[in-house]
Amino acid sequence: MRVLKGHPRDVRAVAFAPDGRLVSGGDRTVRLWDAAAGTGTVVTKTRGPVYAVAVPPKGPALAHGGRFATGAESNAVQVCDRAGKFLASRDLRFTVNQPEWNAGQFVTVARPEPRSIWGMAFSPDGAYLAAVCRRMGGANIPNGGGGMCWPFDPSATAPPVALPEDAYALAFAPTGHRLGVTRRNRVSFYPTPHATEPVSYSLTAMWSAAVAFVPGADLAVVASSSSLHFVNPVRAEKPTRVKTGSRVAALAVSPDGRAVLAGGREGLVEVYDPLSRARAKTYDFGIGGLHALAFAPDGLTFAAAGDAGLVVCDFEH
Repeated sequence: MRVLKGHPRDVRAVAFAPDGRLVSGGDRTVRLWDAAAGTGTVVTKTRGPVYAVAVPPKGPALAHGGRFATGAESNAVQVCDRAGKFLASRDLRFTVNQPEWNAGQFVTVARPEPRSIWGMAFSPDGAYLAAVCRRMGGANIPNGGGGMCWPFDPSATAPPVALPEDAYALAFAPTGHRLGVTRRNRVSFYPTPHATEPVSYSLTAMWSAAVAFVPGADLAVVASSSSLHFVNPVRAEKPTRVKTGSRVAALAVSPDGRAVLAGGREGLVEVYDPLSRARAKTYDFGIGGLHALAFAPDGLTFAAAGDAGLVVCDFEH
């Protein structure tokens, strides 16, 4: 295990670039790391906390997003290169209809509603970039806040696709453009971002923190409260539910499809065999509640981000 020191506070997001370097986001910075050497540099400073990062399969770009700026009418995914140079912005503008008393009657006025970007992903060919938001509900519990999926190729003419209003977390399949989206009490799998008839499964938890696909199989896993649900994302079949040892907040699947990592708010990272559904190993890195997990492209290491820092760990089946 190697502790990567640089973020002064909690680390919320991690993703590996195709060349094996690690991207992380947390405080008000996005950082790029040589995970083996444990050295890192600040790529860019942001106006607010970073909750999500993503790296396309080709090119020098990376994307990040997070808390909306105070007073802002919208939020945006920022795309920069690995030296921090701004490349593009993808706007998420949400409005809510609110009644307002005017001239002796109530009229409906559309006003901006701030939402924070909590998740994003590139499709495996880099054709799409998708992001989901969350908004604060009762008792400061975040609710699904919708999202968008944009064609990422600058020459593309197709319009962006609005994700469901209750979208909460998302992931692309390792091949093609299949998109998994957790929603209020369910998870939906779309053959493409433009599809309107998904394969859906009901979930007991109101909001499910993560979804991930298992390479080489018609199999996906959903983190829903303290359970993992193994489901077929292509056609509806009876799911398998596995009880974990914590409230799962993050998932990662090894590139060979032989291991699922589940990170919990209690600070544990549990390893599961996706075929047998058995728990094989448990890690406790001492970095507090987990926010994000990611496997390196070669599957030999993984990164874990938590309340008290960022670590990289060698992985053995």
